[in-house]
Amino acid sequence: MLELPENWSRLQKLLFQFDEPTSRLYHVNILSSLLLVIVVMWLVGRKQKHSFSFLLRRWVLRKRYWWNHSSKQDYWIYFFNAVLKSFLLVPLFEGSFQVSQIVIRFLVRFNHGDLLNIPSSDAKIILFTFAVFVWDDFLRFFNHWLMHKIPVLWEFHKLHHSARVLTPITLYRAHPVESFFAVLRNSLSLGVALGVFIFIFGSSFSLWTLMGINGFGFLFNLVGANLRHSQIPLGFGAVERILISPIQHQVHHSKDPRHYDKNFGVSLAIWDGLFGSLVFSKDVSKLSYGLTERFRISLWSHYKAPLQTLIERISLQVRLLLSRND
Repeated sequence: MLELPENWSRLQKLLFQFDEPTSRLYHVNILSSLLLVIVVMWLVGRKQKHSFSFLLRRWVLRKRYWWNHSSKQDYWIYFFNAVLKSFLLVPLFEGSFQVSQIVIRFLVRFNHGDLLNIPSSDAKIILFTFAVFVWDDFLRFFNHWLMHKIPVLWEFHKLHHSARVLTPITLYRAHPVESFFAVLRNSLSLGVALGVFIFIFGSSFSLWTLMGINGFGFLFNLVGANLRHSQIPLGFGAVERILISPIQHQVHHSKDPRHYDKNFGVSLAIWDGLFGSLVFSKDVSKLSYGLTERFRISLWSHYKAPLQTLIERISLQVRLLLSRND
């Protein structure tokens, strides 16, 4: 069979992610999400006296949920970003190997220019895998926090929050500039982890994996990661002090001013606890999503407006600088 060029092969994987264990759209993750939906519908149905078929039609099988202006924008953005990542962002900016080499060169200075080469064991591998998971999750949290707190970055992150309906595809609703920062964050996360692991264990490099990816990340995807961007009210109760539940992330997308800048976490809730931004699902009721400002209708305006704002701010700073020099 004729092999596809690397860029086209990458595009194919990004567009059709059902066989990619690293993706939340991996078929195992979708099946686990469907199982959780069934459990939630059964519990809610018993509590609210609704039939299973009623909730199924309301939450899952409703055409207006999957095919509306907001969701159609999600699908277009999903396709466009897959093309952009395949042919530009990843080839140009994926630098995890370079980061790992910098980390190794830095660390060997503290061991007479050599690796530690500590013998690995199952316990050490699992412990280090967990440390990598926590490190990556913190970087995801901090990157997300910056996207909200820095005005210029928020202009780009607005696109993600403009979704009025949350579906699993809304995860991929991101401005290309935000995708660029995500690639850089991923390079830093993976590169540092690789460098530290090789420094400690040398050639015995391995992590505890499930389906070829970090085992802890895979387990998180199984417990409802796809339902974060959905209307399924799945909370984790007391566990929400440790893990971000789907409802907690739905709160993050709420247009209620009380929920602004809350629940930035991806997997772990501990970062929001430390930053004072944690909200529990028991403290919220009905949610509505989107931006309170005027909704941008066209996808092109979503892409163009943040760049225009950035150019205007740069121009203003230049004019102020020139006026001071005069």
